[in-house]
Amino acid sequence: MRRSASASKPVASAAAAAGVATPVSPATLAPSIVVRLLAAHNLLIAALRRGLAPELTLARFDLLAQLARENGATLATLSRRMLVTAGNLTGLVDRAERDGIVERRADPKDRRLTRVFLTTKGDKLAQRAIREHNRLADELIAPMPEGDRKALRDLLGRLRGVLEDGGAAVAEPDAEDEADAAGGCAR
Repeated sequence: MRRSASASKPVASAAAAAGVATPVSPATLAPSIVVRLLAAHNLLIAALRRGLAPELTLARFDLLAQLARENGATLATLSRRMLVTAGNLTGLVDRAERDGIVERRADPKDRRLTRVFLTTKGDKLAQRAIREHNRLADELIAPMPEGDRKALRDLLGRLRGVLEDGGAAVAEPDAEDEADAAGGCAR
């Protein structure tokens, strides 16, 4: 898992490299923001994939990180948090169980529920993967000045709040933001 996340950096425009803001009209501001967010997302995902490979896929990392956050989560909870269908999650958990890193257990209070737990092997892998994910994140974001990183984090938290509320309100950072910083999912 020790690959450089910055193996293939995109070439920035001359204006961006010089720190000069490019003019944008009010009519194209929102689409420009969305395109930039999607481009940044794709670059981050590609770098994380390279950095975690070949030992882990992003989906497996996400499963391990979610269980490191809440070991014994139900399949339904994992599906919601990981933004995957129940069918995809079942396959992911099946393969992880086959590899000895998770185990399913019936909920003792409600036998209709199945909970997923990290095994000792899985917990060690999760902790190692979370450290590597955090190292990669530091490497990817470190070139930005600290003030910009903090401002970007705050703005992205507010955007997430707006999107989660259907555009109704601007959210302030919350406890989930802190969980993200502690090695949450890669998505």
